[in-house]
Amino acid sequence: MFDFIKKNIWLLLGSFLLPVGLLAVAFAFLGIYWGSDTSILAGDAYHQYVAIHTLYRDILHNSNLGFLYTFTNGLGLNLYAFSAYYMGSFFMPITYFFNVHNMPDALYLITLLKFGTIGLSSFVALKNMYKKIPSLLILALSTSFALMSFLTSQVEIIMWLDVFIWLPLIIWGMHALQDFGKRRLYFITLSILFIQNYYFGFMVAIFLIFYFLARSTFQKWSWRKFFDFALTSALSAFTSLIMLLPMYLDLKANNSQAVSQINALWTQNSDLFDLFSKNFIGAYDTTQYNAVPMIYLGLLPLVLALTFFFLPHVKWRTKLAFGALFTLLIASFYLQFLDLAWQGMHSPNMFLHRYAFLFSLIILLLACETLTRYRQVKLWMLLLPFIFLTFAFIITALLGGYPYIYALHVLLTLLFILAYFLGALTFFKKWLPWRPLLIILSLFMAAEAGLNTYYQLSGIKREWNFASRNYYNTQTEFIQPLIANVHSRTGNTFVRTENIAPDTANDGMKYNYNALSQFSSVRNSNSSKIMKLLGFHADGTYLNLRYPENTLIMDSLLSINYNINQFQPEKYGFKQMKPYLFENKNALSLGIFVQNEFKDAPLIDNKKEFLKNQESFLNHLTQRDEKYFTQFYANSETSNSNISGNKNQVTLTRKLGEEGGASVSYDLTAPAHSQIYLELPNVSYLSQNSKTTTISISAGAKILHVYNVNSKNVGNFYNLGYFAKATPLKVSISFPENTQVSFGTTRFWALDTNKYQTAIDSLKKTEVKTEQVKNGIHLTYKADSSGQLFLTLPYDKGWTAKLDGKPVKLDRAQQGFMKLDAPTGQHKVELQFFPQGLKAGLTCFFVGIFLFIGYDFVKRKSSMRDQKH
Repeated sequence: MFDFIKKNIWLLLGSFLLPVGLLAVAFAFLGIYWGSDTSILAGDAYHQYVAIHTLYRDILHNSNLGFLYTFTNGLGLNLYAFSAYYMGSFFMPITYFFNVHNMPDALYLITLLKFGTIGLSSFVALKNMYKKIPSLLILALSTSFALMSFLTSQVEIIMWLDVFIWLPLIIWGMHALQDFGKRRLYFITLSILFIQNYYFGFMVAIFLIFYFLARSTFQKWSWRKFFDFALTSALSAFTSLIMLLPMYLDLKANNSQAVSQINALWTQNSDLFDLFSKNFIGAYDTTQYNAVPMIYLGLLPLVLALTFFFLPHVKWRTKLAFGALFTLLIASFYLQFLDLAWQGMHSPNMFLHRYAFLFSLIILLLACETLTRYRQVKLWMLLLPFIFLTFAFIITALLGGYPYIYALHVLLTLLFILAYFLGALTFFKKWLPWRPLLIILSLFMAAEAGLNTYYQLSGIKREWNFASRNYYNTQTEFIQPLIANVHSRTGNTFVRTENIAPDTANDGMKYNYNALSQFSSVRNSNSSKIMKLLGFHADGTYLNLRYPENTLIMDSLLSINYNINQFQPEKYGFKQMKPYLFENKNALSLGIFVQNEFKDAPLIDNKKEFLKNQESFLNHLTQRDEKYFTQFYANSETSNSNISGNKNQVTLTRKLGEEGGASVSYDLTAPAHSQIYLELPNVSYLSQNSKTTTISISAGAKILHVYNVNSKNVGNFYNLGYFAKATPLKVSISFPENTQVSFGTTRFWALDTNKYQTAIDSLKKTEVKTEQVKNGIHLTYKADSSGQLFLTLPYDKGWTAKLDGKPVKLDRAQQGFMKLDAPTGQHKVELQFFPQGLKAGLTCFFVGIFLFIGYDFVKRKSSMRDQKH
């Protein structure tokens, strides 16, 4: 290895710097660089990954935080299982040197480092697998792989990039195993991939089986090699159970929407010329829904891969085998069953066809196989693919109907095809010496990769927008000091905080506060299902769980101790501690003491019954039978719109001659001693560019409050304020820039704050103090009678409990939460989280390594004996 490094030091350096440089230049043309006014944060990078990286950084800096569990997301989250998809990168520790304010620069740096490392690992792998190929071409191919469209079009999904660092090394390791009986590299790299990202590990594992079988056709079939491959792969998977087993158990227990239903034969938006449309230089359609697979690697590798099937010394069975692998991948782009099968039978939330990189990979490998056999290549073997692709591109541009293919893309693609054809012609006619031609071809390939990268990033900018640094800093500089104030007030006491108008659903992770909201592919859907029935916004797969626009009852029961509130009306029982920060005097502990025994409340799966569900939940905790919400009605209604619809859905269409967005106003009287709410469900906007609802509350000539809500990710209960005495009000609902809007039937509700206060006081009678510790919670209480502690933590088998140092049983409560018996007297409860399956996984990890070492030793000894004989 040292000799290899010494011999190729400049090429190795180039393989790292070339992708980094091309990507950095492409970013710079879009105004993105270290400390730039435009950040690298687009789409999920802003909403998820900057928060996840900041959380990782905070754990490194705070001894009270752990890598097994976090309370900053979804009421509580198995962080170990979460990390199997989001936090496995070896680059994550770099975040130690950053903070929430400059974390965008950390993501910029880590992104560049990952792309450079992909180029480096690709060069090392290709150089060792295909030693006959000139080093400059290997350098160009490794750059093409590092900057393929699958990666550059989805550059914001930073946690996927590590997969492509390991993938070339895994392929090299498999070649070494298959050709020379050397299996260590394959075992190590495949194990790391499984541990770092199980999702892509699953796809790669399927591909490796097909690729091994196809590659076996180069030589006579060997059962010995097959069993060697199968056993080494199995030992790798067994070793990886340190991550795979806890992840699987969490997925099985807590992700009820893991398997998608097959509802059609064909994939969405698939068309005849898709493969050609996405091989144009710079072609970018979307990374949301109805996307065509991102398969672009480069034009010359594509030509060379097609040439492979004309090589005379390649057996027909080999051509058929690789042709079948191509056919399988292409069919998967079109057939829904195959498309889902590659992705674990789970339909992705945007970023479709996540296995499309395998098409690019097989193009790369077959291009290398062709270059290795370049002496067999005749001009006509290259000419046919050039002609085929030229006509295919022209027909696709003229007849395909792909709106994302512009004239510039067509022109660039045809010019580069012509350039590569002239290069091939020059090679066969020997118009130039081999070395200058290599340099020219390599430069063209690098330029092509750079151009395509720029257009992919431009597509991201158009579709997702790279967030401005000013906006990011504005949010950070506003929220971070408020959270710091909460921490200084509470110390290690467990409290939850929520922002009435959050920046993202993962602000808890980003700013290190315990939160209810979440947006994550890894979540506890059991608790989220209950939260949805209690009126919180949650989508069908529970990917999204949002706090805004719910009621005081839920604030109290779920231990929402603090609110960040800039614009909305005051809430009963919330006291302002400093500008925009309010403390809830009625927030209950994480552990709620319930007399005797808590019995699950019946919750109705109907949007119109969410408040009844809240009443039922509270009554089962207090063991009362009280009605807290009362519907009251408007005295009159006026609108600038024509109103149509039925009892379930109303449509406002602005009248001719009226200005502004559609709106409706209600005159009503708020009852005394009440927190009042407007129920506004199922808002649907005509304009796709403006999805804001404006609520205005006035008393006589005085405007009390005006605030805006993005109705997409909120509950249905809009806060209209607390009123100690009966108060005439005018409530206006407007929809800016929308001449038409529809929504469910509006209802006005009053929460009787006297009854509410009595109920909360009864639950606070037995005080439960909570202390947050690393991966756990400590609770202390003193009860006059026996009962149970209801814990507003998502149920997970990884939790264990001790009462005064002795293990006690934790039971599931209300389907998604937990409870435990609480005897009379003063006691201490210790809750500790250790992921289910991790102990067994650790055992498998060490046993797997031991078994592999033993197996490898035996096989090497056997090989040495065979060589002697």
